[in-house]
Amino acid sequence: MPSMNIKNLAAMMAVVLLAANAAFGQTVSVQGQVSALTTTQITLTSGKDTWLIQRTSTTTVTSGTLAVGNTVTVQCASGDVTKQMAGDAQKKE
Repeated sequence: MPSMNIKNLAAMMAVVLLAANAAFGQTVSVQGQVSALTTTQITLTSGKDTWLIQRTSTTTVTSGTLAVGNTVTVQCASGDVTKQMAGDAQKKE
C-alpha cells in the first residue's frame, strides 16, 4: 500500500501548488499571432507553439490589437493559459 500513500501525497502537493499559485496571483505574458478568438478564449501561435488563453476579468492585451491575424501580447493569470501540444494533448503552464 505504500504506492497509494505516494499517490495521495502527490495529489495533495498538486492541490497545494495550485492554491499557492492562485493565492499569490502569478501572471504570465504570452506573445504570438492570434489564430482564433472567441468570447471565452484567445488562441495564440508563437513559432511551433499554440497557446490557449481563457478570457477572464484579469486577462489584458498589453500590446497590439486583439484581432485574428494580429500579433499581440496577452497578460493573464498563470492558471488561465494552456500550451497545446501536438495531437491535442494539453499541458498547463
